[in-house]
Amino acid sequence: MPNSSPFQSAADAVRGFLAGVSPERVEVKVASLDGMPLLCAVEAVLADALPRQAAQELVWLSGAPAGGAQVLRLKAFGAGGVVLAEATHEWA
Repeated sequence: MPNSSPFQSAADAVRGFLAGVSPERVEVKVASLDGMPLLCAVEAVLADALPRQAAQELVWLSGAPAGGAQVLRLKAFGAGGVVLAEATHEWA
């Protein structure tokens, strides 16, 4: 998204990912120099979008990608740990 902050890009990516998916657990991995603030932005979206009983696993990966890139990996799990959806978003 042009002229969008990485925080807004991450929030938008999570909203889009969760549209139409009703997971029991969501795994989020962020690789970025702004990892903690990005995880906070993601967590805020998850709090609004997920049912209260859905588990969340948020991970800030050490070693940010080269060149200031930012990577967001999302995975949604259903009953029995079945993967419902996966997505990777990258932006500068």
